[in-house]
Amino acid sequence: MGSLKTIALAGALALGASAATAADLAYPAPPPPEPLGLKGTISSGFYLRGDIGVGSQSYDELDVKLNNAPVIATAGVTSFSTVKPDRGFAAFAGVGIGYQFNSYLRFDLTGEYRGGSFNGRDQISYNFGVPTNQTNVYRADVATFVALANAYIDLGTWNCLTPYLGVGIGMANHTVSGLADNGVNQAVGAAFANASYAYGDSASKTNLAWALMAGVSYDVTSNLKLDIGYRYLNMGDGPTVGLRGAQGLLTNPSSSVRFKGIDSHDVRIGMRWNFSDPSCCGPVEKPVAYAPAPTVRKY
Repeated sequence: MGSLKTIALAGALALGASAATAADLAYPAPPPPEPLGLKGTISSGFYLRGDIGVGSQSYDELDVKLNNAPVIATAGVTSFSTVKPDRGFAAFAGVGIGYQFNSYLRFDLTGEYRGGSFNGRDQISYNFGVPTNQTNVYRADVATFVALANAYIDLGTWNCLTPYLGVGIGMANHTVSGLADNGVNQAVGAAFANASYAYGDSASKTNLAWALMAGVSYDVTSNLKLDIGYRYLNMGDGPTVGLRGAQGLLTNPSSSVRFKGIDSHDVRIGMRWNFSDPSCCGPVEKPVAYAPAPTVRKY
């Protein structure tokens, strides 16, 4: 009798161990999750953009003419030179609309308004009976509207950051106002100097403009991107502005000043709102694979 009880107890323990093993096999532990990937693709679609920034703006040459001719060609003038000033700052703001073709190529049309000022200086020596040296200091306010068609290549997305390169071409319309010419004349050997003053009327001119760009965008949300970039912008020449004296008369027939070769090194910050359904930067959802439960037979 004792042997039978021992055998029955051993059988029950063996059966419980088998059931426990079968239960364990029926619910296997899930495998460790795979490393998270990053999405960066964007489906095609339209987007809006807005930008603000500041530029280091200057010009290549100050073009001053008397009688529609270079100053040095004027009778009595013995020497003439202009001094290129340091760059000044110009603030700007703009808007645009664009189209994203795929993850790597997009185009947009932008328009912006820029406000800045220019300062220049020239030096002239002349002899109309008395040798005289004169220095003229010019200052003007310049408002510029720039319209560009731009193309960009996005270089891929890493950790929600997308670097890009771009080019643009279009037009720039410059309006110069408030031009002032303050001069100081001093005869050679004289103890005192005389002051002169002239001013210019407002004038406008439209030129070809082009740009080179580089920057990086960051995915704030699935549809909103923060864009920070650098741009070199060449805006052509400013208008020719006639000079008038203090009494409102031309100081010299066809006397004029023009700022030539206006360009700017810009830093921009802006936002782009994408109307399509982009695959935003974030974890890639991957299904978790579970092993099938084994078949358990009952006897």
